[in-house]
Amino acid sequence: MKKGTLLQTAAALAAACLVFFTLALGLRWDLLLSAVLAVGVYVGLSLLLSPRRDRSARFFASRADGAELSAVMEQAARDLKQVRLSAGRITDIKTRETAEHLADTSSRIYDYLRKHPEKIPSVHRFLTYCLDTMGRILVQYVAYQEAGLRTPEVLDFQRKVRAALPKLKEGFDQQLTQLMADERFDTEADMKVMETLLQTEGFPTWETSQE
Repeated sequence: MKKGTLLQTAAALAAACLVFFTLALGLRWDLLLSAVLAVGVYVGLSLLLSPRRDRSARFFASRADGAELSAVMEQAARDLKQVRLSAGRITDIKTRETAEHLADTSSRIYDYLRKHPEKIPSVHRFLTYCLDTMGRILVQYVAYQEAGLRTPEVLDFQRKVRAALPKLKEGFDQQLTQLMADERFDTEADMKVMETLLQTEGFPTWETSQE
């Protein structure tokens, strides 16, 4: 039994015993009634204190490929950490800012997928290839930078990385936009309904009021 679970069980048991002895010995209630109430306290506290799995954990548990998807997310978290660490070590200001933007966008994608795990399969390639590749590129860029190498091959590699980062930035931003497309469509539909209601009630719509 894990330490956290053991502590939760001990706390629930201690509370149940306290209730039982208080009712049975202190207030001299019926022993059976006191025992029933104590058991109720134990069960209630056990349920209350037991850790609840987040939405992604429940999603993984419900699927045959749940273990694989969970492993993909765990690897993505490690890749994301590497991207952020490498981005922060880049000395060229413009390159560092673009790399840090990529790290921030990747973090938002990862956090969104934790809340909407059903969308993980749709971005499987992004998680398993793009993040990993981005991490390795930045690691190599920083390694050359910190080694102080200025050979033509190294300078050409660094130049290619600086040219590619803005394009990758656009691609990562587009990936996040596509992920959130359903929410955007739902919101736009709500806005249309609200606009119709406003027109029905004789109020100006927000499109008119913004002009």
